[in-house]
Amino acid sequence: MGSIEKIPETAPNAIPTVDISAFTDPNASEEAKQAVVDNVRHACTKYGFFYLAGHGVSPEKREGVLDCAKRFFELPMEDRMEVWIGKSLGKSFRGYEPPGIQTHQEGLLPDIKECFIIGHEVPADHPDAGTFSTGPNLWPKALKDEEFRTPIMEYQATMLDISKTLLKILSRGLPKAWGHGPEVMSPFAENDPSMPMRLLHYAPQEVLDERQFGVGDHTDFGGITILLQEMNTKGLEVWYPPTETWIGVPPKENTYVINMGDMMQKWTAGYYRSARHRVITSGTNHRYSVPWFLNGQLKLKCESLDGSGVETIVGEHIRQRLIATMPEAGKALR
Repeated sequence: MGSIEKIPETAPNAIPTVDISAFTDPNASEEAKQAVVDNVRHACTKYGFFYLAGHGVSPEKREGVLDCAKRFFELPMEDRMEVWIGKSLGKSFRGYEPPGIQTHQEGLLPDIKECFIIGHEVPADHPDAGTFSTGPNLWPKALKDEEFRTPIMEYQATMLDISKTLLKILSRGLPKAWGHGPEVMSPFAENDPSMPMRLLHYAPQEVLDERQFGVGDHTDFGGITILLQEMNTKGLEVWYPPTETWIGVPPKENTYVINMGDMMQKWTAGYYRSARHRVITSGTNHRYSVPWFLNGQLKLKCESLDGSGVETIVGEHIRQRLIATMPEAGKALR
């Protein structure tokens, strides 16, 4: 009897798109809600990435936060450096990160991105202020609150709400044999979680080097990433292991890009996949994006949901991953 030759898998042209509106619609049927769960489960187990539609965020709010990014990076360098990360309280890690700070893999040149980091607003006199990823944000004096700080903090609150919905969907998507309820992941986003948001700018590069990227090949450190990309740009790519190829993830109208991070992969014993991704540099165009990261409740001890007994303290996991990619700036986090 002859053997059957296995046909190699063909690389997909795009990551999946999932509309979650039925899950949040009180009038939707249980079948419609379950279809959302099934689609998110498929995307997060196979790709680790998907386009999120039906999120309910207005185009005006989305454009507004991208405008905030442009306003900040149009400031003179001396104004940006007034709020650079070295001025953060203790290990809170807030403010402006200049280009060339982060290197994701040995053999690569530092990332060309520059960013402005905002987190949960914690007063300087709070007992935890100055601990890892906890403290007051740094705000540039050159930008008025109503054109920068206020829309950013409103947007941050919106992202937290979306992440809580996604945690409910992901909880329902876990294997039934694990025996967990639909709220098992909810504590991850409770009690003022770590939720850094980055305003990112990738400047055009006059000289392109194959060892240098906007952001080098990496996986995210936390639980869930919600990425807003500027339309009519390109650069983001996701690694797809079955075909060992990169899939382009260009901006798609009225969607976010969602991806799982390393903490989510550890918590679910690899069930939800933290996928490698990178941002290719451009020789001609500026590119802006705004990723929001649900790193989670830093003091939470996550026990692997498959019952294997592996425990991870969220904050320590994130801190060590960040230190590993930032040889100099990361010293402040030790």
